[in-house]
Amino acid sequence: MYKNKIIIIIAFLATIILMAVGYSTFATDFTINGTAEITGDWDVRITSIKATQVSDGCDAGTPTFTGDSINFSAKLNKPGDEIIYEVTIENLGTIDAELQTVIFTEEIDGIKEINYTTSELKKDLNAGDSTTFNIMVTYVKNTESIPDVKIKTLTGIIQYVQKENS
Repeated sequence: MYKNKIIIIIAFLATIILMAVGYSTFATDFTINGTAEITGDWDVRITSIKATQVSDGCDAGTPTFTGDSINFSAKLNKPGDEIIYEVTIENLGTIDAELQTVIFTEEIDGIKEINYTTSELKKDLNAGDSTTFNIMVTYVKNTESIPDVKIKTLTGIIQYVQKENS
């Protein structure tokens, strides 16, 4: 009986060894190497500002811009005068953009005789696209007297973000 147990144990160990040899014969190791690189480019910016309409005798100044800001100084002479500035925004990158925020705020302490209006901006600005919008500065036509304070400041924020699903 003791001899039978030893034979069974040896047979069992031999079977395990044969299974291990068989498994290693039919097993394959795979090596996987990979890299990922970001190739997209975000480049939405202001590319120009110019005065497109200036009432006689008014001065549109020399408007300036950087990629993310514009500056202008309009000088209006009489009621009814107006200056229109055209601003261009371009998507020079490879990532599509969409308009998220447009906020224009006139100075609270400014005079009511100067009005600022802006035209709509393009909502989707896909790679390679551009949009233009206008800022119109107007000396209100039906003004009864020349105000003591003669300046009104405009502050604006335009924000494009990555377009969803792009």
